[in-house]
Amino acid sequence: MKQNPPIDLLLLLVLIPAQIELFSFGDYFLIIALLLYVALTVWQPLADLAALPDRFGAQRLSFLLRLALLWLILLIAPIGVTLQNIQARLQAEAGQGDATEALAQIHDGAIQIEMATDYLAEGINPYTATYEHPVMELWLLQIDVNPATEHLVYLPGLLLLTLPFKWAATAVLGFYDQRLLYLLAFVLLVLLLPTITRKPSHKLALIVGIGLNPWLIQPVVWGMNDILVLLGLLLAALLLHKKQLLWAAVVLGLACTLKQSAWLTVPFFLLAMYLAAPPEKRWKQVGTAVALIGLIMALVVGPFALWNLPAFMDDTFAYASGTAQTLNYPIRGYTIGRLLVIFEQVSSDLAYYPFWIWQLLVGLPVFALCLYYQWRQRTLSAMFLAASLFIFTLGFVSRFFQDNYVGFITALAFLGLFPTFTDE
Repeated sequence: MKQNPPIDLLLLLVLIPAQIELFSFGDYFLIIALLLYVALTVWQPLADLAALPDRFGAQRLSFLLRLALLWLILLIAPIGVTLQNIQARLQAEAGQGDATEALAQIHDGAIQIEMATDYLAEGINPYTATYEHPVMELWLLQIDVNPATEHLVYLPGLLLLTLPFKWAATAVLGFYDQRLLYLLAFVLLVLLLPTITRKPSHKLALIVGIGLNPWLIQPVVWGMNDILVLLGLLLAALLLHKKQLLWAAVVLGLACTLKQSAWLTVPFFLLAMYLAAPPEKRWKQVGTAVALIGLIMALVVGPFALWNLPAFMDDTFAYASGTAQTLNYPIRGYTIGRLLVIFEQVSSDLAYYPFWIWQLLVGLPVFALCLYYQWRQRTLSAMFLAASLFIFTLGFVSRFFQDNYVGFITALAFLGLFPTFTDE
């Protein structure tokens, strides 16, 4: 009987060329690894990977070889590319390379976090500080001045997570680059992916579809922090699958201290907790989860907010919504806002526009439909699909919606495409 090509191979045939196009690094080895992967897939005695056999045999060997090839590909891109860019930065800072080229490979947000942790270690409020750095001049967006020099949009949890990791890395390696933390999160994420599904073909497909997603890994290479949130959400889902509802709430709460995008997943996790709890304890479990998330947010975010509330609110909320006292974040990305600017319904990229109206009119109905879908399906896979659709909808009618958000959303959606978090 004729077999359809495995989904992992189809994804690899699409995503390997994307790595070469994005990074132009290790293309020879990527192609060789791809050809070996194809050979293992089409070789008839090893083709059927529908289920993992109990004994070590040909199918098991084929699965392990393909898994090893995937890790080889990941070591080339994005892991190898990230390490190469870090080395280029170190050489440039030592006066042994092109500083402009090296700094062009790192996101201004990564530099901001490094500077913010330095401010914090010195007792300076990072939400009142300014961020002058050569990288800021390379990330000018659509305007002449990078607004990130005046605003730190990232939440305090990211700073507190970075600080001890930075101290440890500096002590061991003698240097620090924010991309080291994101690269570690990426590796942990890829290691966890095969544990959430049973079929070998699904394990491989998850690694390919998420680990080689160019919208996700290019931000990792540059130093953008969405990978940390994604890892936190996956850990919370794994704990929820193991019926560790309170620990899942703790991890979810910590993820919410890292970045605002995690907040949008909370209603879907709470519904999943409600469905997972015994009927007589459902509301109690949800209430406890809400209390834990609120407590963690208060402990982590609260001190920074009280330190200087106007400055904190201006950086983390007003700046992104277009109501900051100084420069606003520009309208950009895959959003309806760009159409409004093009058709002159908004005067400029920096002007304020009430996107919250669109978010209410469009977002609320989609939010209700997504919750209803999750309620009917009653699986963690459905939770990720529902959350990804809702976040995509809000992103499209928001002030900005960029490549890294697309990568975050597609990764969430991919977690819901297979029978994950089940014993099937």
